[in-house]
Amino acid sequence: MKAKILFLFILLTSLTSCRNDTENPEIAENIKIEDTEGFQDIEILFDESDFSDPVMKKLLLELKICTDDTLATLNSETPLCSAENFKFLPLREDISLKNGFILLVKANTGGFPLRRLLIFQRERGNLVKTNGFVANIIGRTKSKSGYDDLLLRFNDKDQGEDLFYNCLFTWQEGRYEYKQVEVIQGANWGGPVKQIYKDSISKEVYRDIMNNEMIF
Repeated sequence: MKAKILFLFILLTSLTSCRNDTENPEIAENIKIEDTEGFQDIEILFDESDFSDPVMKKLLLELKICTDDTLATLNSETPLCSAENFKFLPLREDISLKNGFILLVKANTGGFPLRRLLIFQRERGNLVKTNGFVANIIGRTKSKSGYDDLLLRFNDKDQGEDLFYNCLFTWQEGRYEYKQVEVIQGANWGGPVKQIYKDSISKEVYRDIMNNEMIF
């Protein structure tokens, strides 16, 4: 039996049922936490026209990932530095936005089809990317490290069907590291991964995520 088929067989026997996911990528990325305890629910809609803090645009220009040219469009190779394309979240309570932040990039920004999550910290005066994910942030919870544990949602496909992995990441040695998968959902099935299968399924999910270059 092929490894992928065996993985799905184990998966299907270890999940509880849940409601249908939407086929709209932007809405699907905003699905709230249903089966993970202890996490603050995060839902980001990119519905603000202006940044809440002027420093946000300055940070984007410092990173050189967008432009302040108002002629730029959503699908331009270098998109507009706009709150409609980029969303800032605090990295930790005692670090100012200028010195560290989580940056969520809207789907299709710069022509890239999915949401991306970038994490930056300032080192020796320069902003340094500690992590990059092709994923959406859907939850966070306090951690003893001072850096919240993050719940990230990855979109994969198997035989044309959309799969969503809700995965836990914890801060270790200056960056976020994958710990385990918490929830897996398909078109008409899914739910939390049972503890007895979590270690083996987490390894398979991590392998899929890495093969798809969703961590960079």
